[in-house]
Amino acid sequence: MRAAESARKKAGLSKSEMQILMAIRYRPGLTVSQLRGQLGMTVPTFARIIGQLDTRGLIERAREGSDGRRRKLTLSEAGTTLTTPMTIELRERLRVAFRACGPEAVAGARFLLEALVK
Repeated sequence: MRAAESARKKAGLSKSEMQILMAIRYRPGLTVSQLRGQLGMTVPTFARIIGQLDTRGLIERAREGSDGRRRKLTLSEAGTTLTTPMTIELRERLRVAFRACGPEAVAGARFLLEALVK
């Protein structure tokens, strides 16, 4: 968590901005309303943060084919470039932690996480 916090601060992102960028990175193509609902943010807060990320050129909003009012979110090239070092660092720390815990603990952690998202 310290590594992620340090990377977030270096990038000049708020916690909410970081949360949104990482959510888009791992679930590209969600609509604005889908992502807002998953993150549990209020409409005004989410709209403000999305606007800030768009202004900084970190995200892209594309019209959904069937409904022109809906926008699908993806990271821009700048957003991908910004989040890649953080993703690599987090992945490496998870890998080290999982190796230290052993396969049984990893299986248990996966089982728990899958149960949480059902």
